[in-house]
Amino acid sequence: MNKKIIVYSLILSCGIFIGRFSGYLREIIIAYKFEVSSKADEIILILTIPDLLNNLLAGSVMSGMLIPLLVSSSNKASILSEFCKKFFVIFSGFYIIIIIIMFIIYQPYTSTLLAISLLAIFPNILTFIVSSYLQSEKRFKALSLNTLVFNVVIISVLILGFENYLFAFGVVVAGIIRMLWIIHDLKFTKIKIVDYFITHSGNNISYKTLVFMILANGLIFISPMIDKVFASFLQDGSISVLSYAEKIYLLPVSVFLTTFAVAMFPDLSKLVALGKDDLVTKLLVKSLLINILLSLIFAFVIYVFSYEITKLFYGIASVSIVNINLISTVLDGYILSIVFAGSNSIFLNLFFANKWYNKLIYYTIGMFSLKLMINTYIVYYDLGTYYIALSTSFITVLSLGTLFLMYTYTKKRPL
Repeated sequence: MNKKIIVYSLILSCGIFIGRFSGYLREIIIAYKFEVSSKADEIILILTIPDLLNNLLAGSVMSGMLIPLLVSSSNKASILSEFCKKFFVIFSGFYIIIIIIMFIIYQPYTSTLLAISLLAIFPNILTFIVSSYLQSEKRFKALSLNTLVFNVVIISVLILGFENYLFAFGVVVAGIIRMLWIIHDLKFTKIKIVDYFITHSGNNISYKTLVFMILANGLIFISPMIDKVFASFLQDGSISVLSYAEKIYLLPVSVFLTTFAVAMFPDLSKLVALGKDDLVTKLLVKSLLINILLSLIFAFVIYVFSYEITKLFYGIASVSIVNINLISTVLDGYILSIVFAGSNSIFLNLFFANKWYNKLIYYTIGMFSLKLMINTYIVYYDLGTYYIALSTSFITVLSLGTLFLMYTYTKKRPL
């Protein structure tokens, strides 16, 4: 594997680890103040509902579509300006639709809190577009620390005791500060922030294609948020339990197992654009082998020491033994996700690099629809949060198998 990719991956891993650790501290404060309760559910819901739109942006669509265009274009400013304008228009519409849905699902008080926190999507649009450009330029340091910046603000808001509307506004402020952090790194590049707004934008991709790609390929990345929405219909505290367990399982996944996919994506896109299939295959095989080896190690340790790890994480917040057991049980349900999540991300980036958008649309709609059906069944029969975590593992395994078969079939019979 290219040594630079390993270096970039390590930079991302270090930055993301610090960010995830700050997220753990954030969760500890919530657990200490509210433990497993309806109030904790409300705080977590305010934080995670904006992820519905954030993950549609950051999950894969933004970088997946933008980076291949950037690495092969001589007029990057025009592409960035086009994406910036079109995403603002599209997500303004998404914002209105989601707010209407929230007012249908939740009480007016909760819906208003969510409407406020969702305003964070607008600074986040610019954050993710700039981040994609920085990724294409292989500038990963500021990018890797953006979660830390966001969480520092949220932790400050929690320590100050802000709740309800003040907390919802705090989420927006955190989004703005994170945006300014990412924008600051542009001073080391050729394109400045003003170029995102004053440059004449081209027509590299239509509104229709963008909407289809956002809805289709972004849907699979909002699974954690969707899980929490379904958990809100289970007994009080279900969102908290799910979120606390999720924080543990996502630590190795986001810090070590998906960073390969992020770090290799610019190089992968260039190799695909140049038609160097042999080098693409070589890079793919090496990345998968390293990823699977690391995944198995992490999964084994977490599965064997699930209770001890959970107690280590949340015992410090004086979470009761009963709730420690609940969180540990839910964590067990995520084990297969830990094993296959990194490889899944690598295959998804491979599809984006090849611009196989139609295949990704069918794939994601299928996976997301299945996820909704399984979670509906879980909620209808009140099976509990463990089965929601288990459904995530099942979808991850099925997703990887589907992508592998689609890739193999396409390479044998290219369209």
